[in-house]
Amino acid sequence: MNLDLGAEPSEICRMAFSNPEVYLSELAQPLCHRFEAEPTSYELAISSCIILYHFADVVAHVRGRKAHEVADEISATIPEFHTVRAIANAGKHVELTRHPNTALVGLRAEHLTRGKGAAFSDGSYFSDGSTWSDVPETVVVETPDGTKHDVLHMCRSVLSALSGRREYFEV
Repeated sequence: MNLDLGAEPSEICRMAFSNPEVYLSELAQPLCHRFEAEPTSYELAISSCIILYHFADVVAHVRGRKAHEVADEISATIPEFHTVRAIANAGKHVELTRHPNTALVGLRAEHLTRGKGAAFSDGSYFSDGSTWSDVPETVVVETPDGTKHDVLHMCRSVLSALSGRREYFEV
């Protein structure tokens, strides 16, 4: 889909923020691609999580529902969405003080660090949190429950899963 760059700014924003498919293709996907190009960027890691998490707001708006209900629904089918949501809120508020997944409460923005990416294609690390020596650096986070996450892998995975769930695009 191509946006009409001659359109009024309010029209472009209305299109992006009121249509889940446009939101993903015009905001989330380009941002995640920028993060892929700069995998050690804290700015892009947190921004990608914020945009992915707020996809729930767009779906809620279209469906006439509450955003937290849609976020809970998404998390039920895409478990990594919980951690994306936690990073988004910790990035905005410094520390996560509440979350539906209580194991993530206490996550702080400073828990995001640069480190080696995941050892395996499912985004996981070895049981001791290590990975292969030749894995490139990216932004990682260790959540309060002690689990290490490759943030870029998580963003890619959540974006792919959201894109594949056609029911989120139906009004």
